[in-house]
Formats: sequence, structure tokens, C-alpha cells
Amino acid sequence: EIAIDGHLKEAVWQRKGYTDLIQRDPVEGTDPTEKTEVLIAYNDGGLFVAGTCFHSGPDSIAGGLARRDKFVESDWFWFWIDPNRDRQSGFGFAVNPDGSIIDEKLYQDIFSEEDWDGVWEAAAQRQKDRWTFEMFIPFSQLRFDKKDEYVWGVNFKRYVLTNAEHDYFVMVPKAETGFVSRFGRLTGLVGISPPARLFISPYAMGKLTDSPDLVKGSPFYTDQRYGKNIGLDVKVGLTGNLTLDMAVNPDFGQAEVDPAVINLSAFETYYSEKRTFFLEGSDIFYFGTNPAGGVWGCYWQDPTIFYSRRIGRQPNGQPSHEGDVYIPEWTTILGAAKVSGKIGNWSVGSVNAVTQREFATVDSAGVRFKDEVEPLTYYGVFRGLREFSDGDHGLGFILTGVARDQDIPTLRAINNSSALVTGIDGWTFFGKERNWALIGKFTASSVFGTAERIAQLQQSSVHYYQRPDIEAVSLDTSRTSLHGFLGRLAFKKMKGNFMFQTALGMISPGFDTNDLGYTRYGNLVNGHVVVGYRWLEPTSWYRSIYLNAMTSRNFDFDGNRLFSQYYFSGNILFPNYLSVWSSIQFTPDGLDLFTTRGGPIIAYPGYTYANLGFETDDRKNIQLGGNFSYQPCKDGSYTTYNSLSLTLKPASSFKLTLSADYSQSLDYWQWVDNVEDPAAEYGTHYVFGELHHEEVSATLRMDWGITPKLSLQCYIQPFVSVGHYTDFKELARARSYDSLPYDYTESDPDFNFKSFKGNFVLRWEYLPGSLLYLVWTQDRQNHERPGVFRLGDDLRSLFKQDATDIFFVKLSYMLSVY
Repeated sequence: EIAIDGHLKEAVWQRKGYTDLIQRDPVEGTDPTEKTEVLIAYNDGGLFVAGTCFHSGPDSIAGGLARRDKFVESDWFWFWIDPNRDRQSGFGFAVNPDGSIIDEKLYQDIFSEEDWDGVWEAAAQRQKDRWTFEMFIPFSQLRFDKKDEYVWGVNFKRYVLTNAEHDYFVMVPKAETGFVSRFGRLTGLVGISPPARLFISPYAMGKLTDSPDLVKGSPFYTDQRYGKNIGLDVKVGLTGNLTLDMAVNPDFGQAEVDPAVINLSAFETYYSEKRTFFLEGSDIFYFGTNPAGGVWGCYWQDPTIFYSRRIGRQPNGQPSHEGDVYIPEWTTILGAAKVSGKIGNWSVGSVNAVTQREFATVDSAGVRFKDEVEPLTYYGVFRGLREFSDGDHGLGFILTGVARDQDIPTLRAINNSSALVTGIDGWTFFGKERNWALIGKFTASSVFGTAERIAQLQQSSVHYYQRPDIEAVSLDTSRTSLHGFLGRLAFKKMKGNFMFQTALGMISPGFDTNDLGYTRYGNLVNGHVVVGYRWLEPTSWYRSIYLNAMTSRNFDFDGNRLFSQYYFSGNILFPNYLSVWSSIQFTPDGLDLFTTRGGPIIAYPGYTYANLGFETDDRKNIQLGGNFSYQPCKDGSYTTYNSLSLTLKPASSFKLTLSADYSQSLDYWQWVDNVEDPAAEYGTHYVFGELHHEEVSATLRMDWGITPKLSLQCYIQPFVSVGHYTDFKELARARSYDSLPYDYTESDPDFNFKSFKGNFVLRWEYLPGSLLYLVWTQDRQNHERPGVFRLGDDLRSLFKQDATDIFFVKLSYMLSVY
């Protein structure tokens, strides 16, 4: 028996361990400055890892407490295992001198996903000149097939905070790539079998919302609303390598809040996923990722094939009856299931979910109606990826589908009846040492619906088929489907100090993944070339230097050159770990397909963009950072952005980060409205205004590790965004930025959006795999004095506004693990 307490007192540890680690940083290829001894053992239940991390300096052991999976600036020991020895995937486990832990799932050789949480144990103990640790990793947390004898891939690392030193069992040179593919061998594993895996986690939650957001006098008005739910999460090992995750009556509410933003573009705002069910194991559904690490974006708007926030979205419809209305905040997910793992050389995964019909309640003079605002919907994602020759080549596919059961004409007019997206992606390395890589992907989309709906879709900001000067496609109001494709091919140098990459991609005008993905817009052909050089061997005045030069071009399917740029960037890391970076971009005059919101192409004036940023040593108790940019345009418009951050660590377990952002812009061509007029060219006046825009926000983050299992996190964001419009005008002619005065009286577009968001999360892992969450969220919004920016008055009026407070508690329990 081995007690996981950090004391290496058991007989199995009284032997010589492995000590021949190699330093990667700060001096690559040299011996470590501190000795580390590592031992590994196993029994029928799992793998044991123990070690001693010696320290020669007095009081030089750096510890710290933090929420699980949150990196705290301290010493760490990392252990990685590839139980299939496929040289592409695996698991990582880390512990620091105070017992804080991190775990992660490795995929595609070089990537990690820290949202994966395994059920394992770790403990650490400090002594005067060393710290010791023990880990126990149950075989139930690893995925592997039955064999008589196993050879697993293995790597481990010690991080020493005092001199930012990384010492590895298998060290990957800084000028090369790869990680899992380079792991060493762990041999001598016999007599074990993949255990049957069954994890059952029932949960119960309660929610209180204290909100003034419903109009007083409404029959639905109440200051306080209560909610409760119970459900079950089940994880079943189908085979040694394949796992089924199921959620029965799942709670998909998120503990973290989305940041406040003002979106003045034609496109939908993208928010990151924060729900645990969709985060865990999400790596297998990433499309287009590869061991080569991908290439730069360079104004390539890469669509997302699987955007899980579509599942359980806010209802999209409006009630057909008039009166006081109550619409649910989100669509209930009746059930969801996810299968992921490996079948032979294939990594496979699928997600299937069904959301229920949602109804708005309408009170019309005391008579209540139930109007359907969201149909019964099925969502499905299927993903497979195969590696060949130990990851030298790879080929994958993805298939997503959405089907809606819509009987209501108003819903059929605003929702697609079904959608299908298929794609293939892959990579191949050239050369004996993977010197070069060719990577690519191709995707096709098909969307189906009524003629009314598909006509509406063609005219949305993703497509704009109604543009009067478009030639590649045309608006067809009789269509009941829309089809499109995406393709991108890239070539990249993988080794050495000299860097090179190039890519060519295109998105057709009809491409659309927005039923279960995210497409910003189509009608794009993009290409870029990047060259660079890096100095990675430290000298007396720098630790590393990177310099890059890039040029790119964007065209549409009519052959119009929309955008071009010449971009130069560099960063330097000094011996004191001060990092400084800068970039400059030159952009000539170009054309824009979207600014007129469905009108003709408009020109935009060329501009220059310059950026400078810095960040001090993050190991220190006080850390400063800043980022400053300025973008002047040929027509006199401009944008400035300034950001400062301060991080304080008064104790090793307490971290406070305050950042402040201020931006100011003058835009002579901010779209305001399209006013129909048969006498106007193209039958429409395309109205713009001169927008004076100021935006201020601050973010306060607090991370307090109370114990290795108990933590408190805080997020606070006040936000003020003010816009004032003057000098209204209309576009005089297409493909220009010439204007004519326009007397715009339809509405006042000025705005003053003020927001305060606060989020406090207490997380307690009271037993392995069992969690208690206590969450308090506050939200305030105010729109007084549109167009007038007075920060002090704006903040005072904001905090006079009634707040919406949400109190949330959730308890889950790992009932059984087999």
C-alpha cells in the first residue's frame, strides 16, 4: 500500500530513481542546476509517480495555491503519459510544492486541453533543501487497449521558478517542433488490464434571480425568480479506448459571465464556450488543427465548423399574439451524449443533443397564450481523424447536421429546416526530420428551408446576394437551399532559425455553418507569405529574438482586390525576462463588400497600424504590462487603443490583476442606415455618419487558492462605450468613398452603453470528482445621455441603476467509479 501524502517512506521508493534530466531553458542542452530524482511504480489499479526535487539555495522553494488547472507562479513537476504509444495523444499531470494540481489531455502531438479533468491524487511535502511529491493515476483515467505487455510513451519535466528553468526527460530543441512524438519509452508494464470504467455523477442545483429587468406593472413582473434542477452525468467506458458521456436533464448553465462588448459591425459577436460538458474532450472536434501547428491567419476569416454555443441558444422566435410577453432565457437541452476515444489508429468522436420546444407566454388583457418560439431540434457532430507513420501523415473528416421540427409558419420563416456540413482535413510532413509540412482542409455546406427563409438567408450579412454589383452569384427568391464550400492549403517550414510559411484559401459566397458552427462571411480568396528569423541562444543582452515579415491579399469571387497589407513584427525577451514586442502594418486603399449592408462595393482609404507592447517578469510579486496602438487613415480618421495591466501577488496563493483599456476613434464612414428611394441610384440611399467613439473598460480578476481543493475567483468589469454621430452623408458612387450630404432624420443613432458585470465563484472539490459551486453574479446596464461621454457621470448613473443579481449553487457527487 502506498499512502499518497508526499512522504516517500514506502519501501518501493527506497531505491535509486532517474536523475538524468536535460535543461531546455534558459540554456538549452546543458545539465540542470538542481538535481531531480523520479521513480515510477504500478499496481493493479494504477500508476504511481514519486520524486524528490532538490534545492541548493536557502528558502528557494516556490509554492502557491490556486484553483485546479490554474497555473500559479511556483515550482512544478509535470508527468506526461502516452498509453497507446500512438505518438500523438496522451495525458498530463502536474503538482507543485503546496499540492496544487493541473491535468490536461494531449492531442495531435503538440496541443493540450486543460478543460479535461481526471480523477487522480497528488500530494507534496516541503523540506529545507528539497520538496517531495507523490501521484497516483488510476488506469481508469487512461485509455488503452488490452495487451500482454505494454510499452507506453513517457515524458516529465521539472520547472524551477527562481531561474525559470525547464528540465526534461526528453527535451525538444527550441528550433524544432513535436512533443508527444518524441516521448521516451516506459517499459516493464505487465499483468494489467484496462478497467471497466463507470462514473456516475448526480447533481442538484438551485438558482435565485433578483432582477428589475421586467417592466413593473407587467403580469410577469417579479423581483425574484427561483429555479431548481436535478440531473445525472454518466461516463461509461465502452472499450479500453472509447468513452460514452451522457447527460440526463443536464444543467448547462455557465458559472462564468461573457464580457460586455459593443458591436458596430454587420457580423454576429462570437463568445467562447464555458460549459463543462462541451469543453471536456472538445479537442477531438477541432477541425483543421494539426501537428504542424497551423499557419497565420492574415485576415483569413476561418469559419468554425462546430460552435457548441448553438446548442441551448436563446429562443430565436417572436410570439404571434400581442401583449405582455415572457420568453425563456435559453432553450432547454433534453439530453446530450458524447462518444470519444480511439478505434485502432482512428481518433473518433460524436456529440448528439436534442433541445425541446420553447414557448413564450403572452398576456393579452388577462388572457394568456402560449406561442412557440423555438422548435424541437436535433444537433449532431461526427468527427474522425487517422494518423499514419507515427503522425507523419494524417487524414480526418467531420460531419455536422441540424434538423428542426417546425410546424409554425413564423418559425419556418426565420429558421433553416435542416443543415449539413461535411469536411476533410489533413497534413503530411516532408523530410526525415519533419523539415516541411503541407496542411489543408476542404469543407462543403448545405442549408435547406422554405423559399422565404432561404431568401432571407441570402440577404444576411454572411452572404449579401442582393448586392447590386455582385456578379459571382445573384439573389434567387425561389430557392429552397443554399450551398457553398471552403478550402485552404498551406506549406510551412518546421525546423531551424529561418522561418517560412505560405497559404492560399477560399470561401465561396454561399458557404454557411451557422446552424451548428460560426461563419462570419464568405466570398473570400486569401493568400499570404511569411518569412522570419529567430535567435534562440541566449546572450548577455537577450534571451530570444523573433523577427517576421508578412504580406497578404484578399479578393472576392468577382476578382476584386479587397485588401492588401505589408506587415512587420518582432519581439525580444531580455535577460531580466522583460518582454517587448512591436509591429507595423501598411495597408493601401481597398474595397469593402459589407459596409453598405447589402449595397454596392465601397472603397476605404489606406491606413497605417503601429503597435508596441511590453510585459515584465511574471515570476515577480508585481508585474506590469501594456499595449499601445495607433491607426491613422489617409482621410484623417484614426483609432487609438491603450491598455495597462498590473498584477499583484501579496501571497503565493493570492493573485490580483487589474487591467484598464481606453480606445478612441474617429470614423468618417460608419454605416447608419439604408433608406429606400426609387429615385436614388440602386433604389437606396446608403447613409453614413462621422462617428466619434470612446470606450473605457476595466477588469479586475482575483484568484485565491484557499487550499488545493478550495478556491475563490472574482471577475469585475465596468464598461462604458459612447458614440456621437455628426455630418450625415450618403455614398455618392460605388467603388469610392465620395459622398453627398444627407439630411438624416429617421432616428438618432447616438449611444451611451454602460455596463457593470461582477462574478464570484467559490469552488470546492470536497471529494475526488465531486464538486460544490457557489456563484454570485451581478449585472447592471444603463443607456442615459446617448452621445455624451463624461466618465464620472456615466459611472455614477450606472451604479444608481438597479442590479440583476443571480445566486447559484450546484452540488455534484461522484457516486461510483469502477
